[in-house]
Amino acid sequence: MPHFSDVAITLRRLDFSETSQVLVLFARAAGKVRVIAKGVKRGTRKRYATGIDLLEMGHLIFTERQERQANLATLVEWKQITAFSGLRNDLKRLYGAQYVAETTAALTEDRDPHECLFDALAEALHALEAAPNMLPAVVEYQVRLLTEIGLYPELGRCLECGRAWKRRPGWFLSSHRGGLICRDCESVMVEKRRLRDGTVELLTGLTARKTPSSAQPPHWIGGFDVLDYHITHLMGRPPATSPYVVSESARRTLR
Repeated sequence: MPHFSDVAITLRRLDFSETSQVLVLFARAAGKVRVIAKGVKRGTRKRYATGIDLLEMGHLIFTERQERQANLATLVEWKQITAFSGLRNDLKRLYGAQYVAETTAALTEDRDPHECLFDALAEALHALEAAPNMLPAVVEYQVRLLTEIGLYPELGRCLECGRAWKRRPGWFLSSHRGGLICRDCESVMVEKRRLRDGTVELLTGLTARKTPSSAQPPHWIGGFDVLDYHITHLMGRPPATSPYVVSESARRTLR
């Protein structure tokens, strides 16, 4: 069987037995890979082994049968690069990191390479390690994730009547339609989410890799809220970590 070498970040892990784990890894060249790590938790008299941790980056070597790529690959070697230890020093940072891992695992396909998205994920985790406020790093990653997988919403015009966006009350986002709906068209839309002032400017700036200088905490909450709403529809369920990033009570104040 051929051996593949790559660098990856652990998105999910599951104890398979007393000594083995099943891991969902996001690799830079290979994309999302599911592997079984046999014996990775087996310790010795001189070394205590805990296995491979969630949100850990490392060099890996794995093998798989070419005719059975739908099954688990086998992890041959793992050498840790970083454990992003700064995430473990603050619970909010850890929640933000778990959110980006969960959404990445849910919205990417197995063995579909996304090198730019891998780099964005690594940047987000490094940013979360030291960020005094984790929300901007999470929202920036939401934008990168949706852009890289080709599902970022259209924010330049109403997708019903074609009216160009300009700042005024009454704009909504429809995940089903894939973008903005103006106040004249929203009445016929059952599925929609209200956009607050400043949200579109913030998200448009982030798409261009610029953070608007006027961005305030409510804008970041609004940006997270609307993109999380869109991600929820794409996943078919709410991300389990969403309430720990921004509470529902904080999000209700913006609607």
